[in-house]
Amino acid sequence: MTLILWDESGISLRPNVGTTWAPVGETPVLLETPGRHNHTMLGFITRSPRRHDLDFRFTVFKGSANTEDMIFFLTEIHHYYRSKVVIVWDHLSAHHAAESYFEETRPDWFEFHYFPSYSPELNPVEPCWNQIKNVYLANFVPTSDEELLSAVLESGERINEQKLLHSFFAQAGIRP
Repeated sequence: MTLILWDESGISLRPNVGTTWAPVGETPVLLETPGRHNHTMLGFITRSPRRHDLDFRFTVFKGSANTEDMIFFLTEIHHYYRSKVVIVWDHLSAHHAAESYFEETRPDWFEFHYFPSYSPELNPVEPCWNQIKNVYLANFVPTSDEELLSAVLESGERINEQKLLHSFFAQAGIRP
């Protein structure tokens, strides 16, 4: 059985302002692209099926996550793992609706569990979003959706390459 810790986060063309160095009296200026193109990052941490390493996987899509998106991605996860998957996620209403859908239509595909309410510090996926937004993309000003998507995907790959997931589990007080 595969265990997946799941979370979503939003991102847009607006830059995430971070601290930086500049000559005295020359405050850096970030010129943002007009528009409010919002995207949802949907990601999860699991152990890779072959090597048993921790693995951060995610996708980015336009707009806000809804029940249909959850059902679609959960179906894709089932087709990938081809066995029952344990999902641990927060109390987003779309999560409860997706759980109801799968309990009615495919009860043998998933087992759902929830993090306690108002406890993002327990989910090791939360630091992944923080790393992407506030470290890798701090002060990054994308000029298009494509540039933003490319930078986000590259940032997500760096999390796995730098083997940060063990520290995110330690921060959450969970032994991987």
